[in-house]
Amino acid sequence: MNEDAPIDVHALRAAEFPHVGPTPYLNAASVTPLPERSRRATERYVMRRSRIHEMRDDDFEPTLRRGRQAAARLVGADADEIALLPNTSHGIHLAAHALSIPRGSRVVVSDREFPANVYPWMGRARDAGATLTLVPCDAAGRPDEARILEELDRGGVAVFALSAVQFATGWHADLPMFGRFCRERGIRFVVDAIQSLGQIPLDVRAAQVDVLATGGHKWLCGPFSSGFAYVRRELIEGMEPPTVGWTSMQAAQDYSRCVDYRWEWVEGARRYEVATPPFQEVAGLTESIGLLLEVGVERIRRHVSALIDPLASWLEARGVEVVSDRSPARRSGIFSFRPRDLAAATQALHDAGVACVPREGAIRLAPHLYNTHEEMARVIEVLETAGVR
Repeated sequence: MNEDAPIDVHALRAAEFPHVGPTPYLNAASVTPLPERSRRATERYVMRRSRIHEMRDDDFEPTLRRGRQAAARLVGADADEIALLPNTSHGIHLAAHALSIPRGSRVVVSDREFPANVYPWMGRARDAGATLTLVPCDAAGRPDEARILEELDRGGVAVFALSAVQFATGWHADLPMFGRFCRERGIRFVVDAIQSLGQIPLDVRAAQVDVLATGGHKWLCGPFSSGFAYVRRELIEGMEPPTVGWTSMQAAQDYSRCVDYRWEWVEGARRYEVATPPFQEVAGLTESIGLLLEVGVERIRRHVSALIDPLASWLEARGVEVVSDRSPARRSGIFSFRPRDLAAATQALHDAGVACVPREGAIRLAPHLYNTHEEMARVIEVLETAGVR
């Protein structure tokens, strides 16, 4: 694969996304279509389940192992640092309840984060006798780096939690900078990656992330109830699972001797997986991640940026407020803008069949690898016809 070559979107759509439809689907930040390879993998698994005599050993632990390996490749980790979990919230709860948060310490989170990265910390801080500090955003509603660093440097911080990409503005965090800052001060760095993985390259080692959580149904193009968490290997032994699953124990690895109870965790992050997982969804997610790696996440990032640029320039020329930071280091595939009449502009787009959503007082577009320049030109045409300012 030529990493510098543009994506052949029309060939990709024909092979993997034939059902995306005739109107622009620009809502990857909410949910994406399943690639054909993922749909087939999921359906094949379900069919074997229906024809139970066709199920084989490879349908169980090997299916999970392949899922962990795919997730590890995506984030630059090792497979034994990956736990397969059903969504981002499970991963954030794992971090909140397994990391040490001493009484009197503080948990720091940027304000205006998606609730899945706030409520678990709010509850955990209350139960631990700690304090949750929400750091105010800047005037544009984006995380204020200087204020966050100042807050982290005050001392007494046990955990800093941040989304790699903000759900409403698309602001892309400098994860290596925050990771280095936290590691130097002994602060655990937890990343909600659901709005970044699949559209922006992320290396957990380079970013010095301690725990990462994600779901599969957004930019990863995976099934619902699929996702994973990364836990840095050095932390696993000290992070006891908050929920005990029978498969989390060494004794359960020999099904012929299940009642030889021993309080001894399995090796690696598998201990955070609780009992019977959604095997068919893992099979689908593995295929989805495989497609993204095959296309190349950096190529996807460049493709999405090129889709957004003409629209952003058109909006700025019209005097429409662009909420998203378009600087190279901060931009992402989430693009938000705030027309004077939000309701009218949203309705015009919806009437034209453009799939997008209003978020926090702005219209949010989220194109992905399957979108075309023609579709983005259609968005401009609709907004121009509606007289959007």
